[in-house]
Amino acid sequence: MILINGIPAPKELITIFSMVKGATLEHPVKTVDLKRATGLSERMIRDGINNLRFTYSVPIGSIRHATNAGYYFIRSETDLIACIAPIRAQAREELNVVNKLKDNLKEWRF
Repeated sequence: MILINGIPAPKELITIFSMVKGATLEHPVKTVDLKRATGLSERMIRDGINNLRFTYSVPIGSIRHATNAGYYFIRSETDLIACIAPIRAQAREELNVVNKLKDNLKEWRF
């Protein structure tokens, strides 16, 4: 069995890892290409990416621009910031919704 970061990995994860490792922020690997190479569904690809991030500690970034979406190997602080800035913004917005719903419940007159 092939290892990723010293941990045995199944064939599909090896394929995802290999494709993402060759991708950059400027040229990310698209989900459709990962699906074609592995035979996995989009959901299984996302699960595989998260497995690589959390179990194997692989620095995989994602970009969601309409013309340049996909996954890439984080190689620099710039690559990292490009990935985490939108995630942080989304998390802040989600927290705002949570806090507003809590406030709404407290203030709502039944």
